[in-house]
Amino acid sequence: MRREAVKVIADLSVRFRPALMAFFLRRIHNFTEAEDLTQEVLLRVAQKSETLDTGRPDAYVFQIAANLLRDRARRSNVREAYLRGAAIIEEARVEERDPDRVLQGKQSLATVIAALHEMPERTRTIFILFRLENLKQHQIADMLGVSVRTVEQHVVRASLFLRQKFGEES
Repeated sequence: MRREAVKVIADLSVRFRPALMAFFLRRIHNFTEAEDLTQEVLLRVAQKSETLDTGRPDAYVFQIAANLLRDRARRSNVREAYLRGAAIIEEARVEERDPDRVLQGKQSLATVIAALHEMPERTRTIFILFRLENLKQHQIADMLGVSVRTVEQHVVRASLFLRQKFGEES
């Protein structure tokens, strides 16, 4: 019985492969996909070979082919919709780099750096370690060999200095 099924499949392949390839190529214009879809049709026919009317399987074979094309189109539509949605989300998430905004950012950064350099070195170091490096005040105190109270005072001084500096320019 198994040999008969293999023979039926081989006969169907010989009989339908060229017609299926032409059917798919006319619709999708991609040889590799047409070959894959043809294989899929033949595989599905093979799975139903015992119940298949081998005298006239044309309608069945081409119905499977049409269904595969519909499935392919649906999957393609879902993929495209997903990609469009992802592109919209990505577009909304990422701002364009406006040259004026980039220049303004660079100028602001340069202003802050200049203001930091106007501070006493120890105050600047403590402020940078605390605000930019996110170290705890007790860690800074241990690192620099000073008290936590001294670190607090330097942070307050630096904050007040920057507030006054940028409060004047506004």
